[in-house]
Amino acid sequence: DLCSCHVHQAPSKMRLTLSLILVITNSSTIRALLSYRSCFVSRVSLPPQKSSVSLSLLGGRRSATDNLQRTFLSSDDSNEEQQPRLTNIGKTEMTEILAHVENGTGDENYVVIDVRGANEIMMGTGLMSSDVKILPLPEITNMDAFNMGDETFEAQFNFPKPNADDTVVFTCKAGPRAQQAAQRAAMSGYKTIIVYEGGADDWFGGELFYT
Repeated sequence: DLCSCHVHQAPSKMRLTLSLILVITNSSTIRALLSYRSCFVSRVSLPPQKSSVSLSLLGGRRSATDNLQRTFLSSDDSNEEQQPRLTNIGKTEMTEILAHVENGTGDENYVVIDVRGANEIMMGTGLMSSDVKILPLPEITNMDAFNMGDETFEAQFNFPKPNADDTVVFTCKAGPRAQQAAQRAAMSGYKTIIVYEGGADDWFGGELFYT
């Protein structure tokens, strides 16, 4: 009977031992899996790398924009004839240009445009010359005047649209609006553009008419 007891008890002890081993093994496995999962998450969550890629892409876009600006403003000899030529002048040069326009002299065909508003001109200084055309800056920008057809332009503004090979001269009250008009003309394909920097203030003596 004693031997039989030992025999019957042995399987119970073995089952208990195996159960403990399985519990310990499963606990270790779970801890290992949890540990592995934590490592895995920490590996795939990499904000610094994502940010660096985004900054790199943005940097690429900025570089492309800079390149476009450099190309537009380039004075490379190979493109010199294709680039608009802008010249800023003072009162002496403007006097000479108006003399050529009035007398029909000179080697260039000048078209002188005052980009002030019509009321501003008439209520203030008037025009520098009867040969100066009025084309307010808002109409240049809002109506895209220099990209109009010839007939549409003349019907709208009461003077012929400048030809692409004309020398277009812009003036305003003091210069800034003339510069903006010159930029629009350049964007529309005009190659020879002049800006009278002093404008009506310089020509007429601004304080006398604008106080």
